[in-house]
Amino acid sequence: MSCKYYNKTCARCKKSDDYLVFDKQDLDSVSLESYKNYINFDLQVCPYCGYISTDVENGYNVDLENVINSNEYNQILTYSYLNQSENELDDNFLNSYPANLYECYAFLREQDKDYENAVKGYFRAILLKETLIKRYSQQKNEDYEDLTESEIKRYDKQNELLTNSIKQNIMKILDIYKLCKTNIYLDVIYIECLKRFNLKDKANKKINEIKSSLPKDLIDYIDNLY
Repeated sequence: MSCKYYNKTCARCKKSDDYLVFDKQDLDSVSLESYKNYINFDLQVCPYCGYISTDVENGYNVDLENVINSNEYNQILTYSYLNQSENELDDNFLNSYPANLYECYAFLREQDKDYENAVKGYFRAILLKETLIKRYSQQKNEDYEDLTESEIKRYDKQNELLTNSIKQNIMKILDIYKLCKTNIYLDVIYIECLKRFNLKDKANKKINEIKSSLPKDLIDYIDNLY
């Protein structure tokens, strides 16, 4: 995978800056590798106005301005749901795994009725939140003997709030999926979300519907989920 800087003009504020663009292999055939490329996509964030997109030169229209300025968008961007904990933990993990940016992107796409990219964005946010939970749990275990009882509770509370947020994202995907013109990778995301909710019957029904279109590596991947 190669990468290169490109000068781009933000579609929202019309200011230019250099953005690092990763050139991922474009796989035509359906495979596990191409599915992972599909869900692990990159975002660009304008350093001047904060516009979030897969390409800052595209995807913006004036109707989105009310969305960007809304309380709901700002709450997603600032992880407001994590402020319920007594004290915020070190935000290095939050910066390294920016689930908030992908959730903001998904929220924008959803409001713009771009449901495929909304599903992708919410699912990428889920994956990053799951990684955050693992990292906070690992950090807690590594430092456990030096932590106070209140600090241990902060870790547990943080992970509880992230888990609840993941559940909300999954519910959103299951709802939006019905509005999508689906493709095989959206179907796999849908199955992943059903399995996370332990909705085995619905997951198996969907698997049986699309199994003939899946290569062995993707079938094995789905079978080994949870």
